[in-house]
Amino acid sequence: MCADLVSRRRERTGTAHEVRVLIAQQLGVGAPMAGVASALGLGDRSLRRRLAAEGVSYQALLDEVRETLAVQLLETGLLTVEDVALRLGYAEASSFIVAFRRWRGTTPAAYVAPADRAGPGQ
Repeated sequence: MCADLVSRRRERTGTAHEVRVLIAQQLGVGAPMAGVASALGLGDRSLRRRLAAEGVSYQALLDEVRETLAVQLLETGLLTVEDVALRLGYAEASSFIVAFRRWRGTTPAAYVAPADRAGPGQ
């Protein structure tokens, strides 16, 4: 139990936590690794090494932040899929749809569709 608690606390601290925060702040411009590394006063390679030491990659953190925010934004029902894609730093909705399907196994539109409107097999 203690090991689990320590592990969960480490996930919320350290470089990975700082990177998550910076990614969320920079999503509108795509949250490039160089920009996040610079904000931390590091080079790309140093940031990569620090994240590797914590057992995570920049891309995994970027996907985690994007997935979490995508779900929150879609569940409000106030934004279109295209608007969510733009807010998450995607140039095109199609790229966001592909990523969302990878994360959740369904399209964003199907994810937010009420169960009674879902088609067969959904």
